[in-house]
Amino acid sequence: MGALWGVDLKCTSVIVPASPTPIQERRFLSNLDQVFTGQWYMNTVWYFKPASDHLIQDQDAFFKGLKDSLSRLLIYYPALAGRLVKNENNRFEVELNDEGVIFREAVTEARFDDWEDIKDCTIEAKLTFEDTIIADYNTAPLIRTQATLFKCGGIALGFSMAHAIHDGWAAMEFVKSWSELHTHLPVSTPPVFANHLMKARDPPVVSVPIKDYISVPKAEGSLSSNYQIFEEGAPSPYQAITFRFTAQQVDEIIQEVRNGPWKVEASSFVAMAAFTWKVMTEARELPDDTTTRYVYPISCRQRWQPPLPRGFFGNTAHISSLAAKAGDIKDKHVSYAAKLIYDDLSATTTEYLKSVIDWMEIELQKNDRDIGFACDFYSGADVQSTSMVNFPIFEVNFGWGTLIHNSFTFQPLLGDGHAYLFPAPEGGRNRLVPIYMKRLAMKNLFRNELFRRFQPDLKDYSYYSN
Repeated sequence: MGALWGVDLKCTSVIVPASPTPIQERRFLSNLDQVFTGQWYMNTVWYFKPASDHLIQDQDAFFKGLKDSLSRLLIYYPALAGRLVKNENNRFEVELNDEGVIFREAVTEARFDDWEDIKDCTIEAKLTFEDTIIADYNTAPLIRTQATLFKCGGIALGFSMAHAIHDGWAAMEFVKSWSELHTHLPVSTPPVFANHLMKARDPPVVSVPIKDYISVPKAEGSLSSNYQIFEEGAPSPYQAITFRFTAQQVDEIIQEVRNGPWKVEASSFVAMAAFTWKVMTEARELPDDTTTRYVYPISCRQRWQPPLPRGFFGNTAHISSLAAKAGDIKDKHVSYAAKLIYDDLSATTTEYLKSVIDWMEIELQKNDRDIGFACDFYSGADVQSTSMVNFPIFEVNFGWGTLIHNSFTFQPLLGDGHAYLFPAPEGGRNRLVPIYMKRLAMKNLFRNELFRRFQPDLKDYSYYSN
């Protein structure tokens, strides 16, 4: 394990579009966008291995080049240089006011080889912004980014992005577009700001029961009331570890599911989702009668009719909340959990998604209501998961060297129990699975029979326990 190196912040700049936005207007945000206006930033870090130790010889020119290309990129993404405001109906819109995004320059004495595997980087939280709560959307930038130069010439790009006006796919396209402009290529997928395409029907039509969201009074619906903040310097009760699954191990999990008593023709997503739900539920030692939920996004991009345009920039992620008894998830074969997920995906039709949007519209028109997710992020019973295995993450190329790792940085305010599915640099069905939960549960995970069966080469828990 590497030492806890410091990160020296050199400079902070506000980056605005290279050309002023010609029409400074407000743009409509859909009901799904409204749901994602939670008061926090989501943080990711992208690690690029240098072609040589001396690739970056002029630090000032390196940082200036990034700021220049980011400024040119904001011409394509004026909404991200704007701010969120409330309209007369108390709903968020984005104001195109060119107030800009934040860019930080940083250096560290650490080297990539200070860690046996960069996924275990101990300074990751310092490679992006540690203050993740958004106190006031009127003044908060929608994107903050930090470029950190390592002693070895390695580069980390940290992103701190408000979820309010884009989903994970759109955020990834933003990073990819930045890399293209930075290397003097045209933007391959220009963003399309057309959130009105996901507007509720008039009048709203709710043709199916809605299970994934709840309507709550505005005062009680504030997510800030659930933030779990710990005293500075106090040890966190949570732990994040990224596990590496080879393509062979993923295939073995798929076969375990397909050959199980519930006979599910599972995709790699369904199999890995069921596997993580089961082993995390067992590791948490939940009582049998506890309700546990697998909470995961289902993209509307391929399910919406008429189809959304390529490059659609907005929130298209419907958050499904799939409930089961912990005893069933623990005691039954993993194919049982897979069958629940498979059936849930099959039931998420275009009509269901449009009914969700329309139900939200009916509730939001009451003015005193907010929309929440039908789960409890802080109960320690639910698993929140996102799959990015089909994202073209490793197509991002700023011209410095190979992208070798991409990860979330977790904070307690995001809740207890995450299991993300990432593609690995090797491609194919190789997977990286970051898991975040209580330390005691994590320790139990390392002893879990099913988990160890498909992670036979896993290091001892003490390797990660500091």
